Amino acid sequence: MGVIQYHLRSLENEKKILARRRGLYKRFYLSLVFGEHQQEILDVLSQETERDLLLYLIRNPKATQKQVSEYSKISAGTINWHMKRLGKSGLVSIRREGQFVKYSLDVNSDEILELLHNYHPSVWETWADRFANALSELSSNGDTEERSEKGSETK
Repeated sequence: MGVIQYHLRSLENEKKILARRRGLYKRFYLSLVFGEHQQEILDVLSQETERDLLLYLIRNPKATQKQVSEYSKISAGTINWHMKRLGKSGLVSIRREGQFVKYSLDVNSDEILELLHNYHPSVWETWADRFANALSELSSNGDTEERSEKGSETK
């Protein structure tokens, strides 16, 4: 660990990489490749819950706090905490409309998806696996229903 820290510090001093701390984590970026805005997005994409919330907002613009909470199976208070962090990052705007709290993206969704695709490819594999499992469950449920309908017809 000491050797890694030494080399990372040397690269930082030579301005070849930039270090950013978000919460408990410190991430490193090539200094000439990523701008501040892109680093902020990559930081968020490294956090599973906030990444999932961003992806939900891409698919469901202007989602309410209740919709986001039901989707993620996280309490409204926890959603509020995550969304405030995303708001401070400049990625999400929070609006109160009457009794509802609504969230929307403040960044281009294509930029998020491009960074996700290029720098977090394992996420695509995870989402593909989830999609395949959902399709498998749907088809197996359909087969079960067909068998039970055929069974009741023969009786």
